Amino acid sequence: MAYTASDFAVADDIRVAETLPAAAFRERDFLALELATLFPRSWQLVPDAASVDPGSDPRSIAELCSARGARLPFSLLGRPLFLQRGWDDAALRCFSNACTHAWYPLVAGPSRGPTLVCGQHGRKFDCAGRFVAHAGFSGLPDFPRDCDHLREFEVASWHQLTFVRDPSAGAGPALDDILTELAASTSALPLATLRRSRAVAESREVAGNWKQHVWNYMDRYHVGFIHRAPGGLADACDMSSYQTELSDHAALQWVYARRPEDGFDPALLPERFRDPAGRRVFALWWLLFPNLALNFYPWGLSINVFEPIPERPDTTLFRWYHLILDDSLHARREDSWLISQVDAEDLDAMAQVRRSLREPHLPRGRFAALEETGPHWFHRQIYRAVFEST
Repeated sequence: MAYTASDFAVADDIRVAETLPAAAFRERDFLALELATLFPRSWQLVPDAASVDPGSDPRSIAELCSARGARLPFSLLGRPLFLQRGWDDAALRCFSNACTHAWYPLVAGPSRGPTLVCGQHGRKFDCAGRFVAHAGFSGLPDFPRDCDHLREFEVASWHQLTFVRDPSAGAGPALDDILTELAASTSALPLATLRRSRAVAESREVAGNWKQHVWNYMDRYHVGFIHRAPGGLADACDMSSYQTELSDHAALQWVYARRPEDGFDPALLPERFRDPAGRRVFALWWLLFPNLALNFYPWGLSINVFEPIPERPDTTLFRWYHLILDDSLHARREDSWLISQVDAEDLDAMAQVRRSLREPHLPRGRFAALEETGPHWFHRQIYRAVFEST
């Protein structure tokens, strides 16, 4: 199906803007368009191996790829890739996990060595992804060509998190530039001491288009309904203090805790979060556009990735895992911060929306001008990334 920008336009002025149409959430062609335009330009978090296979090596990506020549395969947005630490240098690189001869997978699991040999026909590459040798190919004219080397992706890291980006999409902002405000808001937190927590179902398919989940994440308006009092998130927070801060590539939502013991030590956050009345920040909920949520709590970091699944616009691959700062606070995460309860309520809501999307004649909604600045920002970002950046 051919799409025109006017069919999906989201006005800058929230008072007149309409949501993206239902087609953006249910049609395969639109998902394919996003995967061809929006996602190649964005930094994507490399999946933690244990979130995919709990029985895998429990070490972090940084540990698995620390030794020279170390390599690690992973899948992202349905694409097979692998990380590779240099042998002659310390550079961490990322390549397409397919041989340039007959497309056989090159890396089946964690391994290391100065060269990489294809298991199908023996083509050899070095740790920088360059073609080295292939028996039977000597003397060919115009060989090796550029396309005989492995296709390289951009790689960047922030603390224990590793990100990749497809350079074929053109120049984009550096990861450090995207993370400037997030890094400033968390600069006093001892993030170098974060420790991985293992849990069941850290990677699972859930109902709903990936954008439904991000839309819901950016929506403070729903908290008083889906997470209503008594006993909900609306109880745990002082909702009158709820703030949404928007920038070009990231958004922050934060709120004061109802009870001081559920909030951050004020010394661990910048001065601007301090309250003369003594209230403490309940959480810093950061969204890195388009689909990564980094949720900072007094107990640590909850990572949420809403990954689209090619050809399946009504289902999302949800990756969810924790890095711990304080074990005692993490132990009461369900009682004070309602982590699993909020997750279950949100997933149920998105399943309900997916059911509604079967109606073929859904109108485009409007935004509540004060309460829905976050959702409006997100819809506008999607529109611009898909139609204005091509």
